[in-house]
Amino acid sequence: MKNRERAACTRANLVQAAARHFDRHGYEGTTLNSVCVEANVTLGALTFHFRSKAALASAVVEEGIVELERLSTADSATGRPLGDLSSLALRVATALQTAVLTRAAVRLVEEGHVRSDWPGAFRAEVLRLLEEASLAGELAADVRPATAAHLIMYVMEGVAAQSRRAAAEGGSTVADIAEVWRAVLGGLAPRMP
Repeated sequence: MKNRERAACTRANLVQAAARHFDRHGYEGTTLNSVCVEANVTLGALTFHFRSKAALASAVVEEGIVELERLSTADSATGRPLGDLSSLALRVATALQTAVLTRAAVRLVEEGHVRSDWPGAFRAEVLRLLEEASLAGELAADVRPATAAHLIMYVMEGVAAQSRRAAAEGGSTVADIAEVWRAVLGGLAPRMP
């Protein structure tokens, strides 16, 4: 039993170390040797768990996307679709700011090194909430749900990039993201007379 526990700890340590490197340097800038040094394991230990850098990247994405999927499906139905969309976007933004596995997973998917259905599922949920908001009169008459979905996806890509920069510099972007989101909502909601 101790060998299994030690193997599970080594694997988890490798995934975390790889996530930190993929987050900072991307797929191309990460080497197996640099992951081994950070995880304090031999290359043999790494290759026991992961046959290749691609397999290691897949494990990072698999574990990092779990949190995003959980956040995307969290029940926040308040009867106010734009409010639900805000909650969803801010939950995802917070995860991108605070979880290196999540940031690394998103970066690896954005770079095209690992495939994931999460971006499409997230966009579909965003579009669904925007369509509901439109039907409920929560969107400005000249705002199409599909166009607003593009805007939100661009904002979330920016959040991911800014979160990586802030993590590398030891800063935080929580206040900035909340302020940006209020500005986005101001452009989507109908103007009060």
